[in-house]
Amino acid sequence: MKTKSYFFYLALVGFLLLFGAISCKKEDPCESKTCLNGGTCDNGNCGCTERWTGETCGTQQTPKVIKFTKLELTKYPAKTTTGGNWDPSDGPDVYMKIYKGTTLIWTGPVFPFPLDPASGQNPVFSPATKPELTSPLEEYTIELWDKDTAPDTDDFMGGLKFKAYNETNNFPESLRIECTSCSTGYKVDLEYTF
Repeated sequence: MKTKSYFFYLALVGFLLLFGAISCKKEDPCESKTCLNGGTCDNGNCGCTERWTGETCGTQQTPKVIKFTKLELTKYPAKTTTGGNWDPSDGPDVYMKIYKGTTLIWTGPVFPFPLDPASGQNPVFSPATKPELTSPLEEYTIELWDKDTAPDTDDFMGGLKFKAYNETNNFPESLRIECTSCSTGYKVDLEYTF
């Protein structure tokens, strides 16, 4: 009878030691944590990349500045609203303006040659001084103007309101600012600063 008790206690001690070893196993705090958008887990916490924030790096971080690195004119009127030519001898000499509300924040250079609407080519502007949007969540306006010489005043060719950023747009590399019924259209390449 003593032998059976001895084996029983020995088995019980072995079971308790095994159970204790299993229950003492440390769980990896990152095993059940998923970090999104390139984030990495360290000791149960997600370290997010530059553009993302939040517990799992799933929330976009609003940039401090959005810069237009290139502007492409995708649509512009060949004639004035009265059907005349923009300039007497050739196409319009164009430049762009950007407003934040009613405040002018950028005036671009005049495109180096008059536009030829018949060419079907979209003029591309890469100005030395790039437009910077310092309030990415606010609304801006982009306008197209025909440069005239004195005593004539510059002619407004069209403009559009736009927002360059929202909390769910996933940081596009370019933005189209256009509509089917508008006289002008634009495509801009974007650069973000955080």
